[in-house]
This record gives sequence, C-alpha cells and structure tokens, in this order.
Amino acid sequence: MRVNANQITALRIILLPLPLFLIYGNTLCRIIALVIFTILGLTDYLDGVMARRYGVTPLGRLLDPIADKIFLAVTAVPLVDLGMLPIWIVWLIFFREFLITEMRRFMTPDKKGLRVTELAKLKTTIQMIGMGLILLNSTFPDKLITISFLSGLFLATIFLAVAMWAKGQEITQRVKSALLFESIGLLAASVLGVDSLNIFYGLMILGVTILSGGQYFLACLPSVSKKGFGVWMDIIYSLLIPLVVLGLLPWAPKNAHFLAILILAIEFAVQGIDMWAVQENRFDLSNLKKKIFIPTLLIIFILMFVARVNFSLIVGTFFVASALFSLSYLILDIWKHSELFRKGDFF
Repeated sequence: MRVNANQITALRIILLPLPLFLIYGNTLCRIIALVIFTILGLTDYLDGVMARRYGVTPLGRLLDPIADKIFLAVTAVPLVDLGMLPIWIVWLIFFREFLITEMRRFMTPDKKGLRVTELAKLKTTIQMIGMGLILLNSTFPDKLITISFLSGLFLATIFLAVAMWAKGQEITQRVKSALLFESIGLLAASVLGVDSLNIFYGLMILGVTILSGGQYFLACLPSVSKKGFGVWMDIIYSLLIPLVVLGLLPWAPKNAHFLAILILAIEFAVQGIDMWAVQENRFDLSNLKKKIFIPTLLIIFILMFVARVNFSLIVGTFFVASALFSLSYLILDIWKHSELFRKGDFF
C-alpha cells in the first residue's frame, strides 16, 4: 500500500509529544528534540509535495493546517514555560491563529476554496525555524551554534539562488524572502545578547504572523460582516477557552503547561472540523460551546473567585475543566461528522 500525504500528516501529529517532553531535559535531550522537530518540519514539505502530485483531499485540507498549528503549540508554550520567550508574544501569535481560522469558518460557500497565500506559507516556515532558533540559542548561549546554523542556511540558500540563475530560471519570491530573513537573523545573532535575541526572533515570528493574518482578515471581513453582530459574538466565544487558558499560564500550577498545550491542540482540531462541516453544509455543533460549555466554565471560575479560593487552585481547576470540555466537544464533533472522515481518503 502506498503511503499518502494524509498518513504522513497524521504521523507528524502523533509524534509531536516526543520532542515536547525532551525539551525539558538536559542539553542532549534538547538536541534530540531539535533533530526530531527538524525531521517533522521536513515532513510538512514532503506531504505538501505528495498532495500536489497525487491530489489534495478534503481530509488533507483539514489535517495539514491543524498539524502546523499543533506544531506551533508544542514548540511555543514550552518556550514560555522555560522563560525563553515572553507570554505576550506567544499570546498574540495564537490570537491571530485562532481568529483567522474562526473567521474562515464563516466564509460564504462560494469562498470555501480561499487559497493559502504565499505569505502564509512563509509564516509557517518562519514559525518553525524561529521557535527552533530560540531553543537553540537558549541551549547554547554562546551563540556559536546559532550563528553557524544560520550561516550554513544562508550559504545553502545563496547556492540555490545561483543554481536557479545559472539555469535561466527566475529566482522565486520564496528564495528571496529566505535570504532576507536569514541575513536579518544572522546579523541579529552577531550583535544581540541571548535574551534580546530571543525576543527579536519572537518579534520576527509575530510580525510575519500578523501580516499574513491581515491578508486573510481583509479577505474574510466582508463575508463575516454580512452575517451580522451575532457571528462576531460566536467568534469571540470560540476564542475564549484557548486564549484565556494561555493568558492564565503564568499563574497556573506546575506542569499545567502540558494541559495548556492539550487544550490548544484540541481547540485547533475542533476549529478545523467545524470549518470543514460548515463548508460542507453539515450541522454546526459550535452552539454547544456558546450555550453550555463556556457559561459553565465561567460560572465555575466566578464561584471559586467569590468564595476566595486560592487563585492558583482556581486557575488549575479552570485548566482541568477546560481540557475536559474541549475533549468532550472533540469527541462529539468527530462522532457527529464521522461521515466526513470516512470519505476523507485516509487509506
């Protein structure tokens, strides 16, 4: 049986917990985590090539962006937990990811084929490489490894550009962008200290993420606005659980970041499934969040706060309840839309 793009994407999702736990180990564990992250990042390119060669399936359109966003959660949240990256940068990155995905869910049926922009593809690459550089930079604070890696990457890109020029091919925008970002990253690594460099790389990731989100926001805005104020409220409701959990992370109990990653991953998954269901004119389960799950979470939070329960315990309870609600919703979502998965060409 031939391995297809969907199976590779699913394997990437399944293997992501392995490097997640290695990040918290010693230097050798982090090196292994970086190697695994690199291999998993390359599978993103591989399944894209296979999808273009053999055809893109509806399941593939669902799985690939979910895998990319889970990859982001698995890399970004530990960097915050380990003090390598400020929470506000990561929060804004995830705000963009959740907002744009949710807005795309409300696109009109004739716009369901909204194409992934070139900047969005670059954004995913910048996120993957940037998070890896921050981990590399923090693991080897003398920056020798970081500068060596970026120098090698820069030279390889130059050779690629020269080879394209020698063959009479036009140097693609992607190659030009790679040269630009690699040179900026290399220059920054040469002049900034470790902590400042981490923030600089984080801001680069955030900037590209926001810019790419702006393109989708403007494309989706007319369709979303036509549906009225209620849709905007639905969007806000859908963002509450993941963004509140992420915002509360600095006050969460020890090891709660693993729950946060689980919640983010599940919320990305259900967003993708809901968008797929709406675009296929299937029943939308998201009202469960608006009418049951989120009000229940807020009531639990408020009652514990009024009762003057220790804030850390309130946050921990909120994390556990959010994880249970998100997991329950995911199970219901998959069950309700099982027909979509059955015809998704996984095998």
